[in-house]
Amino acid sequence: MDDNDIQVFINGVRRYFDSIKRDVRVVIEPPFIKDEDKPFLEYTGIIGISGKAHGAVCFTANGVMLENILRFLNETPINRDVICDLVGEIANTLSGNAREEFGRDFLISVPIVSTGQNVRFQFPSDSRNYVIPIIWQAEKAFLLVCIKQDTR
Repeated sequence: MDDNDIQVFINGVRRYFDSIKRDVRVVIEPPFIKDEDKPFLEYTGIIGISGKAHGAVCFTANGVMLENILRFLNETPINRDVICDLVGEIANTLSGNAREEFGRDFLISVPIVSTGQNVRFQFPSDSRNYVIPIIWQAEKAFLLVCIKQDTR
């Protein structure tokens, strides 16, 4: 992944939040690189990437943001299971949008959902790990893109 590829993910975030409620603005702060600790929040949806690249795409957010999204989607009742499903669905949607851009050799897994900040997932050690901060309705989330292009 390079700085140009990361724009694909930024565009996907914008499209996703616009589809929820167009008149509620999403703010996407400039991405930064964080090689050590990742900023995991309360709920994290993880999509493994394989094929011509390997790694993961993660969407991590707090419960308040996810509950607000569910309210906009008129989802009831709102409980922990529904919140976990949503965070996995968001990660899957954002990865799927990237797959459309990068092609069929950009393979995505089914979502893995983790709660809490101790996410156990093996990220590529030799990749640039991008963090894309997202602010929606005064709540912050992050899209983490930790992908290494295979050179084989």
